[in-house]
Amino acid sequence: MSDEAELYRKAYEREREARKAAEQIVENHTRELYLQNQKLEASLKQLKEQQRVLVQNEKLAMLGTLAAGIAHEINNPMAFVHANLELLSDYLEPYQKLVALQREALKLPHGQQEAVAGKIAKLVADADLGFFEEELPELMEDTRDGLQRVLEIVANLRSFARAHTQERQPEDLVAGLQSTLKLLNSQFRTEVVLQQDLQPLPLVHCNLSELNQVFLNLLVNAGHAVEGSKGATISIATSAADDKVIIKIVDNGIGMSDEVKEQIFVPFFTTKPVGKGTGMGMSIAYGIVVDHGGEIEVESTEGEGTTFTITLPING
Repeated sequence: MSDEAELYRKAYEREREARKAAEQIVENHTRELYLQNQKLEASLKQLKEQQRVLVQNEKLAMLGTLAAGIAHEINNPMAFVHANLELLSDYLEPYQKLVALQREALKLPHGQQEAVAGKIAKLVADADLGFFEEELPELMEDTRDGLQRVLEIVANLRSFARAHTQERQPEDLVAGLQSTLKLLNSQFRTEVVLQQDLQPLPLVHCNLSELNQVFLNLLVNAGHAVEGSKGATISIATSAADDKVIIKIVDNGIGMSDEVKEQIFVPFFTTKPVGKGTGMGMSIAYGIVVDHGGEIEVESTEGEGTTFTITLPING
């Protein structure tokens, strides 16, 4: 073998060894990256599960805050339904007697029905069945309205409290806002003037249950901000621009300092007394909006009020 061929063979061997070493390094790094990726995926899965539990716990905490108002909302129509049923029960016996007399009259020959007719007339007058006959349609309608109100409250509660999922689909945010406002009906009924400018919006690809929680957190905070204020007002407006929708919630409450405003979305930060809040509501709201590819902005002046603006992409 010539010197040139020997040099070529040695160079080739060196190159092959270097290539093997490089391939081994790449393989080691690839294996390392794969294992790290597996760990990251497991950690991400764990974080998502923890986030799901955290969001659900915050939902339940919020429902606990609203429990008294919701109980009042259910109690009012149920008390009315109960009163109507009591009235129906009072007239049940006279109506049963009336039906019995009519059956008795139908069994008698035509000429002998006069005596029973007199009994029927006396019963109708004594029991005031004429008045009840006039009132019965309205009484039944009012009873149906009361029960329908209870069904709506329960449906809104079930919709809000259902477990957090990752499913997203085209949803009507205005309907979500209206459903959320029904949960707060008793809280805003007398103390607060609620102004609504809910313009129709295109369907937004989202998880409506999550966004309803954002709306509820912001509205409850607005309610706390205007509590005890003269002329307390909360306004809600919706609009669409280009490929985005905008939800604006404004109150004329106590407002926030710059220091508070900077920390409003920080986990566990709260200005409420101990035991009055978890400090996670605004943080979770921020996370939900950002997770939907949106933005949430806050403008506030002490003593004048606060404005929260949520911007969401229509297509997610």
